[in-house]
Amino acid sequence: MSGFSDGWRWTELAGLAVLALVLLVLWQIPGVGLVVYPFRLFGTFVHEISHGLAALATGGNFHRFTVSPDLSGLAWSSGGWGWVISSAGYIGSAVFGGLLILLAARGFTSRGLLIALGLLLAAMCLLFVRNLFGIGTGLGLAALMLLAGYRLRPPWSDLLLLVLALQLVLDGFNSLFTLLRLSAGSNVQTDAMSMAQATGIPALIWTLIWAAISAAMLLFALRAAYRKRAAPAAGA
Repeated sequence: MSGFSDGWRWTELAGLAVLALVLLVLWQIPGVGLVVYPFRLFGTFVHEISHGLAALATGGNFHRFTVSPDLSGLAWSSGGWGWVISSAGYIGSAVFGGLLILLAARGFTSRGLLIALGLLLAAMCLLFVRNLFGIGTGLGLAALMLLAGYRLRPPWSDLLLLVLALQLVLDGFNSLFTLLRLSAGSNVQTDAMSMAQATGIPALIWTLIWAAISAAMLLFALRAAYRKRAAPAAGA
């Protein structure tokens, strides 16, 4: 009889949890929070790009997007599947962060991933960003990621990639928590409100659905990244 012995890479998971806690603490410290501002700004770009990519993936058009200093953004698209496009922004950051964690854990070099991120962000900014702040900061972030990919060596490049990934995950869930508060008793027009008006399903329910999808995909990525399987044990 043969079988598998399963286990978790607990040391790496613990390091990931500590790093996430440090980032959350930095958010709350006046002044020091500016240290993570570029990472959170990157999260806004990913959020808006996710809307656009969803439009393109469902047969629509992605026209443009803007990013503001207060970490808000707006994306304009037409056609496509509206429910997918609206959903993509709020789950995009969490899903993309989980994907980066998975790729790094599966052997993709952090330097290569940083270079790919820089090139992708630069291309999306040149093609779709239509405000001065968005273009300037987007190209600046892209240049910094390219520089880091070419100049940093492990473990520093590994650490930077993990910070980017975790910041995306945390920002994704933070956006969902903010949306949850707004959906519970606010008239502010949000993607969840738009979905409620289009489907008749309350905005609060849409927010909970998006949060559940984000959590499920993140858990899948962590399981794939940090759960190891030993070689089959020989037996009669």
